[in-house]
Amino acid sequence: MDKYYVATFYSTSQALRFEKSMLQQALSVKMIPVPRIISSSCGLAARFTEADWPAVAQTLAAGTAEAEEVYLFTAAGKSAQAERIWARDNE
Repeated sequence: MDKYYVATFYSTSQALRFEKSMLQQALSVKMIPVPRIISSSCGLAARFTEADWPAVAQTLAAGTAEAEEVYLFTAAGKSAQAERIWARDNE
């Protein structure tokens, strides 16, 4: 079973700023299309590993990067489930 995180964004510029912030912290992030099982106003999402989540959460809490929501994906084969674990409105 594969686990990873996906952050969604309000705009493309917000997504690109997030990517830049993560890369400056030497965190591995990959920009991907927003998965169909979640929705967003922007077509870009950022995928990162379980190991990077604590650093990403700290960065979001500090306000040095922005996202709309963060989901934990659990994938088994071709099926995946997403659970929202963080939202900007619920900080």
